[in-house]
Amino acid sequence: MENKVRNGLLICALLVFAVLIAGCSDQSSAGTTTPVPTTALPEAKFAAGDIIAKSASSTDQMLFVIIQYDTKSGMYTRAWIHKNTDGSWGHFSNDKTEKAERILVETVYPVKIARVTVSSIPIVTPTIPPTVVTTLSGSAPTVTGISPASGARDAVAGVTITGTNFENGATAKLTRAGYPSITGTGVSVSSATSIGCTFNLASDLGSYNVVITNPGGQSDTKMGAFLIGDAPPIITSVSPSTAGLNSTQLAISIEGQNFKEGVKVTFVQGTNPPLDCVTPTSIDTKKITCVLDLKMSNGGNLGDWDVKVVNIESQQTGTLIGKFKVDNSTST
Repeated sequence: MENKVRNGLLICALLVFAVLIAGCSDQSSAGTTTPVPTTALPEAKFAAGDIIAKSASSTDQMLFVIIQYDTKSGMYTRAWIHKNTDGSWGHFSNDKTEKAERILVETVYPVKIARVTVSSIPIVTPTIPPTVVTTLSGSAPTVTGISPASGARDAVAGVTITGTNFENGATAKLTRAGYPSITGTGVSVSSATSIGCTFNLASDLGSYNVVITNPGGQSDTKMGAFLIGDAPPIITSVSPSTAGLNSTQLAISIEGQNFKEGVKVTFVQGTNPPLDCVTPTSIDTKKITCVLDLKMSNGGNLGDWDVKVVNIESQQTGTLIGKFKVDNSTST
């Protein structure tokens, strides 16, 4: 009997202890609950109708205007606004808008320079002027050739240009990419197929295009038809002008203009093999010295000979016709 009473008391004590533990646990949990803090975003810098710029001194004719600000997303809606002709703001060119993050807008465009009522801004579509199509009158010319087809740099060249459909009042030019055009002067249209003019060749060496333009605007170009080159050598005299057949080691002096450092001098008579004047030397572009061998075994012959000078680099040639004579005088 006593054992039963003892066991019953033990069970009651355990139940009371369990209830106390549960109560303490609930109180502790409730007591340590921490509320979640809430932080409100600061007020937006711009409102609908604000025209914003990168600086207060902006002179742009087109800027962003704020359409609205969404506090939940933190996004601005903006659009481009244009100045009116009187300098006031403004008008839209279309109804396009875009969204942008608040921090981006307020950082890049920190200044409000004006304010407008968004609902009153009109859409003004820009007027695109019509394309004016120019109708060229008359027949188009064609250029078939030019004579001479070359000229010396810094010289004045008179030329004749041939082709078709040339009209009175036509103009002539020499053109080359990257260089100023050379305009012909004294242009004379002698017929529908021929034009004469003069070109001042004060330009760089090279090939040039020939362009003819009729008064009505029609034109034609012959590509690379004219060459500006070095001035050709000009021979004014040869000394001595007479020498005996079979002369050897004859010192020759040639005078003139435009002689280059690299020259070739030959004496020419009809179809006979030419005689080379050896060791030619150009002096101050105006004089050449060389040595000639007139032995018959070398090709020497009696009679008149032409003197020919070639500037080797540019292949420009100058000739003095029949001014050197070989006779039967005593050989040197």
